[in-house]
Amino acid sequence: MSTPKVDADVIIIGSGVMGGLIACQMAKAGKSVIILEAGPRVSRQEIVERFRNSPFKMSLTNIKLQGVGSPYPNPPHIPSTYGDYLQQVGPVKYPTKYLRVVGGTTWHFGSALWRMIPNDFKLNSLYGRGRDWPFGYDELESWYGKAEHELGVSGVDGQDESGQGGNAWPPRSTPFPMPGLPTSYLFDRLTTMLGRGGYNPVLEPNGRATKPWGKRPMCGGNNNCNPVCPIAAKYDGSMHIDEAERLGARLLDNAVVYHIEAADDGRITGIWYKKPDGSEHHLTANYFVLAAYGIESPKLLLMSTSEKYPNGIANSSGEVGRNLMGHTGISMNVMMSEDVWPGQGPTELLVYLNNRDGAFRKDFPSYKIKVRNTVPTADYAASLIEKGVLGSKLDAEIRRQSARSLNFAIDFETLPLAENRVTPSKTKKDALGIPLPEIYYSVTDYWHAGKEEGIKDFHKFAELLNAEIMSIDTKFQDRQHIMGTTIMGDDPHNSVVDSHCRTHDHPNMWIAGTSVMPSASCMNPTLTGAALSLRLADHMLQTMSAS
Repeated sequence: MSTPKVDADVIIIGSGVMGGLIACQMAKAGKSVIILEAGPRVSRQEIVERFRNSPFKMSLTNIKLQGVGSPYPNPPHIPSTYGDYLQQVGPVKYPTKYLRVVGGTTWHFGSALWRMIPNDFKLNSLYGRGRDWPFGYDELESWYGKAEHELGVSGVDGQDESGQGGNAWPPRSTPFPMPGLPTSYLFDRLTTMLGRGGYNPVLEPNGRATKPWGKRPMCGGNNNCNPVCPIAAKYDGSMHIDEAERLGARLLDNAVVYHIEAADDGRITGIWYKKPDGSEHHLTANYFVLAAYGIESPKLLLMSTSEKYPNGIANSSGEVGRNLMGHTGISMNVMMSEDVWPGQGPTELLVYLNNRDGAFRKDFPSYKIKVRNTVPTADYAASLIEKGVLGSKLDAEIRRQSARSLNFAIDFETLPLAENRVTPSKTKKDALGIPLPEIYYSVTDYWHAGKEEGIKDFHKFAELLNAEIMSIDTKFQDRQHIMGTTIMGDDPHNSVVDSHCRTHDHPNMWIAGTSVMPSASCMNPTLTGAALSLRLADHMLQTMSAS
């Protein structure tokens, strides 16, 4: 009996960093690969020019201006997350921002690429909170190293990333591919002043090249990493998509997947997608990877209903879309009593991790405090003009605020709660007739306990810095770190994928990305997602060889 002809060995849905990494591994192994991306291909020149010519620049402190200033496309078939695309129905808003373009959200991410630490994998067994992973840090350690090489990470070897100022942590078998970026005057001054209170500086591992790396030049210190690195020194997912295409993979952009087909025996057989003109198209493959990030992936699975699968694909557990996590945070603006000159170098690099781990996690979550190294001059000017400050006084005040205004932000770990979820809207649809994502999100007393601890740190910071607190915002700020909606576990009854990210229900489909993570830690999840994706690709190739 002949095997039915398929369009590709592997179909990958999503062209972000995870989809690109897996596509490269598949193509290197000689597999035929089709990558589908809902959005268009964009060029760096186009995005940089649109950003530079915008009357409003991106602002990390003003979400309204950030939305207005976004230089990325917003065509009708993929409404921008900077608008009202995400339908909020919970008590706490989850206004996350992600990009539906070739290369995905890493185009405008802050470039933080952290490893989790060993205790992050054992949150429940150690602290009675959340879930444990089905494996520990040791299992992922070598994949972290491979991911750091693939993404070209720069960092400080021998640094204690626990924030305690001790020996190197977490354990590493390989050094960083590149040395860390040099510190600025601001970072050195804060290190001295906050160090008097026992706050140990940690320099953030990141995806900026500190020497020529592949086709990437050395970081030139541009301060608009968000929304776009103008010289491509910062990693973004389009780089792996380009490499996958050079290796023979085929990319279909503006292809919005809206249905996944599965046979009665559980095998995924094909996908349906729409083009911007509404036309419908069908593709088949032997193996499938869903890498559409933590909102679109569960939405697609839940939309893919049929008589055999009335609750959607990969959802026999009922867990698809549930356990939505993020780093819901707070922030503080202060006015220093001396010039410290923020804005030199990349947007974020210095963090404080005194509460990254410890027995306190039984009572309140881990968190990190980061220094936002930005100078939102447009915000300052608009506020001053609104107050009637003009002329030479306006110029002098802009200069003062630019030299002395600082913003500190806290990212709190959140827990996987079944009620926090993503579902397809039953009433709202986009231009193609596809349901919008509906999000229910909340936080518990555990998060609020962390907030109270964080506010204490804010006040200590202000005292040590001899700074005036201008404002503290505790209104559940979103950090754009989506996790947990297709959660990993050994038990098919309470998880969506197994320890290799293969769906429990479908032997030929894997889910890639941060949506599989059982815990959030307090650190940016991109590197963990990348390590999991490389491990997934290895397991997938072994499975293909054995079949």
